[in-house]
Amino acid sequence: MDKITTLSEQIAGELEQEYGLTWAWQENKLMINHASAKGFLQSDEGKITIELRLLGFAASLFAPTIESHISERLDQLLLPN
Repeated sequence: MDKITTLSEQIAGELEQEYGLTWAWQENKLMINHASAKGFLQSDEGKITIELRLLGFAASLFAPTIESHISERLDQLLLPN
């Protein structure tokens, strides 16, 4: 679980730098906030769940880019080389 926490914070930190969002732990969820998005990252028993709701039409245009970034980083960090 410590490794997942570290990886979650690493991904959140990258998103913070790239998109200017903020994040904080609330119980076992890493809450993600931005003027144009809200959501969370949570891991349970070997499964990572990410829910990110983009607010407004303009933000929805970035959905594929953000989803791709998160998926690629998770693959890089979690899959063996």
